[in-house]
Amino acid sequence: MRNILATILTILLLSPAAFGGSCPGDVNGDGFVGFDDLLPVLADWGECAGCPADLDGDGFVGFPDLLAVLADWGCEPADPESVLTGVVINAWTGAPVVGALVSVDGESFVTGDDGVYSAMLDPGGYAVTFSAMHYGTVEESVVLFPDLTVVLNVALTPVAPVVVTIATSGDAEPDGMVEATAQVVVLDGSTVEGFEWMQTGGADAAVGATDDETLLITLPPRADFKAELFHILVEPPIGPDDLPPTIPPHEGEFFGGLQNRFQVVGLNPFSLEEAGLVSFRVDVTTSSGVYCGEGSVHSALPWQPTASLRNVPVGVPVLLQGREQASYAWSLALPGGSSATLTDAGTRNPEFIPDAPGLYRLTVDDLASGSPAVIDVFAGTWRGIVIGEDADGHPVSPESCVSCHSLLSVDQFTPWAKTGHAEIFTTNLNNSPYWGPQCFSCHSVGYDPAVANGGIDDTVDFLDFLGAGLIGNPSPENWSTMLDEFATTAQLANVQCENCHGPQSAGAGASNPAHTQHDPRVSLSSDVCATCHGEPLRHARFQQWQLSGHANYELAIDEGESGSCSRCHTANGFLAWLPVLLGDVPGDPTGSIDVTWGIDDVHPQTCVTCHDPHNPGSTSGIDTDATVRVSGNTPELIAGFTAYGVGRGAICMTCHNSRRGLRNDETFAEHFGTSEATRAPHGSAQTDMVMGENAYLVPTGFRGPHSFVTDTCVACHMEATPPPDVLAYNEGGTNHTFFASPDICASCHDEGVTAEFIQDGVQSTLDVLQSVIEVAMLDLIAEQIAAGNFIDLNGAGVITDVALVSDLEFGGTRGRQAITVTFTDDTTLGPFRVTDVDVVETASSTVIGILYDFADAELIKAGWNWGLVNSDGSLGVHNPSFAYASLVSAIEALAPGAAPLAPPWVQTTWSPTVGPRP
Repeated sequence: MRNILATILTILLLSPAAFGGSCPGDVNGDGFVGFDDLLPVLADWGECAGCPADLDGDGFVGFPDLLAVLADWGCEPADPESVLTGVVINAWTGAPVVGALVSVDGESFVTGDDGVYSAMLDPGGYAVTFSAMHYGTVEESVVLFPDLTVVLNVALTPVAPVVVTIATSGDAEPDGMVEATAQVVVLDGSTVEGFEWMQTGGADAAVGATDDETLLITLPPRADFKAELFHILVEPPIGPDDLPPTIPPHEGEFFGGLQNRFQVVGLNPFSLEEAGLVSFRVDVTTSSGVYCGEGSVHSALPWQPTASLRNVPVGVPVLLQGREQASYAWSLALPGGSSATLTDAGTRNPEFIPDAPGLYRLTVDDLASGSPAVIDVFAGTWRGIVIGEDADGHPVSPESCVSCHSLLSVDQFTPWAKTGHAEIFTTNLNNSPYWGPQCFSCHSVGYDPAVANGGIDDTVDFLDFLGAGLIGNPSPENWSTMLDEFATTAQLANVQCENCHGPQSAGAGASNPAHTQHDPRVSLSSDVCATCHGEPLRHARFQQWQLSGHANYELAIDEGESGSCSRCHTANGFLAWLPVLLGDVPGDPTGSIDVTWGIDDVHPQTCVTCHDPHNPGSTSGIDTDATVRVSGNTPELIAGFTAYGVGRGAICMTCHNSRRGLRNDETFAEHFGTSEATRAPHGSAQTDMVMGENAYLVPTGFRGPHSFVTDTCVACHMEATPPPDVLAYNEGGTNHTFFASPDICASCHDEGVTAEFIQDGVQSTLDVLQSVIEVAMLDLIAEQIAAGNFIDLNGAGVITDVALVSDLEFGGTRGRQAITVTFTDDTTLGPFRVTDVDVVETASSTVIGILYDFADAELIKAGWNWGLVNSDGSLGVHNPSFAYASLVSAIEALAPGAAPLAPPWVQTTWSPTVGPRP
């Protein structure tokens, strides 16, 4: 008995069930061999032809049948599988497609050299996707049956008859040798007949034979790359073809690039990348045509991103710019211990590499002034200020720094410690699996493995930190571990004082001599921010800003020495004026400020105009909490009112208003009969329009609906409108070109509503008002001539008979209402401010007043209203009903019945539905 049981156990252990075979012992056909199969064998024991238990078919149920059941005990037959196979071919040539990807039910199979694929799949229905490089994708449906093979052949259509790409190899650096090889994939069966290479961009390279498959390239020398770099610095960051329709192409000399002045040159990552780019094209001729491939060599240049500060790190090249003139002879005075030399001293753009801490004095004759131009450059080494963290996880700085910069001067450490700058390294170390040393150049102090100058990569425990396994392995304790175990490296982590002010140390415990000086360490230039925020695609705020009106150096220079105009047209003036406007320091906000800067120091509305770099916020992106210098409520504006609850748009409104005090029917008597009556709103009077202020002949002080949008200006111009796609990864982040898209209206209003929907109606009404004003002006001139007078156009010409005037155009110039006159002999004079248009008594040649001294109040008011809507620039979008009412009321005052029919979106009578100003 014991032997029988052992035999049965052996049979069970060696049964096909253990190996996943078929199951002949499944008597009852339920898919499993067990007692339900054993019982029929015992019940039918003996002669039993045709019985289910007669597994061997010998007409007798006995031991062979019993053993068959026992042998299959526990057996479950494997699911039947189907085979899907076929060949993938080129639809044009019939040739097999090698390496095509066949994707089905989450699995992928690849065709072999013969284009054949094969897949074992469960029965059922499937969607099968066929794809291959240089071919269009095909999707097919197929149904598979058990134990059957289904053949599914597919023809893929090539994306082009011939695909040409370029592969490069070699030394991508100045004077380096590079090979560019044309990689040709023929998909139409044609044969390659020839090659033709040409350079399409970048500094000129030397090339070998241009008719071979491989092009030998000698990259340009350093001097040529340098010339290309300066060309990039003065040009717009992107060309007209890459501009979105919201941004008009710049005409004339670009005002947002490197300026014509004596200065240390700021370099941003984008400028260096573009300057090092040498582009090529190859035309490949085959028997079917000519096909093009394009490629580039990204050359590593010897310069690094640098701010335009005159406080620089040791070991990093310093580039300089001179004002454009006939010749240059730069000289360089060195500090003790330095053997630095000045390269290209006879050019506009010399350079040197400081090799020791101290003062480097550069001198060159300024031929325009006849006196030397002196640029003092201080060089030092990095120090770092992070020595711990407080209970909230914010960085702690040395008492030696805090005691002066918090107690004896404005406290900058407290706000800085809570910003994203102070925690960008910390946050990524704790949270990001993808972040690493490639990010350190912006997220730490002085990262530059090529130079030893005290940066984060030069610390004694930096290599140990890299090998500690913290980077790329997120944990909330990583930063604390770094502080505890790699303290000298942590001291230079995050964005600190030195990132924006330059190196603090002079080595051996000494301070950089620039430490106690303001000018070398502080710059209002956006170049400071551009060292990190000038790296498209992800970090391109600088390039976006360059395309904006805020980067207008031409205007800033023109207005920079005016104590009035510089308040809004320059960063220098705005930052001097803002404390007065906010009431933080005594003074008259409407008065002029002291101009303490020169033309070579003036900047337009740069980053620091709007953002305090010591307190810029902690988060960027969709949920940004970026701060601006004025937020929530504006101070009392020069336009005579305060805008309440306007969020971050308050910083915009501080300057973007009419700047003439309150102008409405209640205040008109104060100006009537004075030169103030000739005023026009200052350009960019958007706040007045949004807030429903400063118009005549209509109720004022009633806010427009858009004034209640969160963050007002910022919402539409920066958040709802994406930045240019070539200057923003996935069009992310706030739009620092500030141009609003006309299509964003539909994000709040009905689908299909665009800016043009409003603007067309306002523009036509604006044109009617202008024509009505021009008629009224000619009538006024005719009245004065009929009274025995003539009109003197500021000494440039006279009007003695309106019949001699073929056209009079009304407008504005330099803050005043103005006219331009064209005579019947086609002579055009103007524009003339109406303050400069005199009424002269013919008999005595005596000036008896300016033209507006004789004008009706309605004409003066109408002229102001036209200027308000025109200078707003949105053509009504900012406040449609108020804009339209301001125009129509003026038209009706001068020419009753002349107003055009009201557009469907506006009330014919301005009756605001929201409360007046507080």
